[in-house]
Amino acid sequence: MIEIVNYSPKYEKQHFEFATKLFGKRRKRRNPDYIYWKFRGEFQKELTSFKLALSEGKIIGQLGLIPCSLKIVDRSIETQWACDLMVDPAYRGKGVAKQLYASAHEQKLITLGSDPSPSAEKSMLRSGYRKLKSSSKEFIPIYLDVPLRMKKLPYKFVQHVQNPFLGIYKQSKYKQEFKELDIFKVDHHSIFTKRDENSLSISVDDSFKAWRFHSFKDYYPGIKLFNLVLTHTYFSGYHHGNIYFITDLELEKKEHFYSIINFILGFLPNKIDRIRFQNNFDDIQLGHRLTRIVYSIKTSIIYYTEDKTLKEQIDGRYFYYTHQDSDENI
Repeated sequence: MIEIVNYSPKYEKQHFEFATKLFGKRRKRRNPDYIYWKFRGEFQKELTSFKLALSEGKIIGQLGLIPCSLKIVDRSIETQWACDLMVDPAYRGKGVAKQLYASAHEQKLITLGSDPSPSAEKSMLRSGYRKLKSSSKEFIPIYLDVPLRMKKLPYKFVQHVQNPFLGIYKQSKYKQEFKELDIFKVDHHSIFTKRDENSLSISVDDSFKAWRFHSFKDYYPGIKLFNLVLTHTYFSGYHHGNIYFITDLELEKKEHFYSIINFILGFLPNKIDRIRFQNNFDDIQLGHRLTRIVYSIKTSIIYYTEDKTLKEQIDGRYFYYTHQDSDENI
């Protein structure tokens, strides 16, 4: 018999061993402090947003659920991002994941997912999840070997060779003054106004900011906000590992994206090898076509609800997705 319980101090040691077995010794996902932070819980209290599957008292699976609010037109509804699903190989194919998801669905009216694996997406769509249109995934490689490595092609002959097309952004006409703003004191939704009123998006309230925008130990650096002086052009972002993530964009003119890249290139540490961003503007090409690479598959956002009224309000809408909305990159 399989039992679904919430993560708590009672299970910390056993989960650490389970996560070490499945994720490896160097993975932060086994550390209690990281788990309580990521799933927005109170340290060493019962964590309803992190589910564990037990068989005869032994942990055999897990599912994370990051609490947030989904903005639908003029109201926000409490929801959650499903992530970090893992089942012990010895118990796969026995309905463990299905029971974890069933427990999650009882907790919130809506459950969201972002970019599940092709097999996971297929399974979830069969289980009642529905798919939404969303952003393009794009990046600007700083070194020529980056796209080759991603495609698993030979790259040593261009390793550490800087992308020559970056000079397009380094022109003096794009070198403009940016000012860092206090991201905790501004009204996020009044700055990033390009979120169409008919689209779906995550509500960035004070509680969300306190979680996603602050740094946390050495796990996560936090997000900074910048304004192109004397314009209504803004961007937020952070660098983590070897990537700089632009988390949100507001452009008064599409040419201002060139100035944003010029500015970012001016302060990036040497280890950064690409700049990633989501393009939520169907009618705007962000950056020069010679410098940017667009993923062949767009961001996949799926959702589950049994509420028929909510389905009618959600279906067919565009989901404005950014690198700060879910657990991506943390």
